[in-house]
Amino acid sequence: MKLEGRAELPYDAAQVWSALHDIDILVKVIPGCKSMEPDGDGGYKVTLSLGVAAIKGDYEGKLRVTDVEFPRHYILNAEGSGKPGFVNMVVDCRLEPAAAGTLMHWSSDANVGGLIAGIGGRVMTGISKHLTKEFFKNFIGEMGNHFEPMQN
Repeated sequence: MKLEGRAELPYDAAQVWSALHDIDILVKVIPGCKSMEPDGDGGYKVTLSLGVAAIKGDYEGKLRVTDVEFPRHYILNAEGSGKPGFVNMVVDCRLEPAAAGTLMHWSSDANVGGLIAGIGGRVMTGISKHLTKEFFKNFIGEMGNHFEPMQN
């Protein structure tokens, strides 16, 4: 399953980058995130509890950030599993300056299995878009607790 999108963030790229790599912020803004801890290998162990349609359940997984080019680009590798199934995905994230802050472009390629795979691409795409929208809404709100937005 492939998804892509963009988000306009009213903060400069260094602030956005900082927030995207801050565990305390990410735990607050990732839908259903219960914990995120370094795994000692440069990655993170993550626990999620999601309550959305057919993907409802508890998940454990790992995250790793690669191909880092501060403050413009990184790749997020994620894998997780729970009773509803599993997800393995790669998300390519690019940040670029914009008139009112930073524009984040992202594209992801995900493989799903188990019960999750049985719900169909259209439903899974809708759920993914819903979770992404929730993430960015939470992210922008949490950034306001840490940084001053850019002024036009």
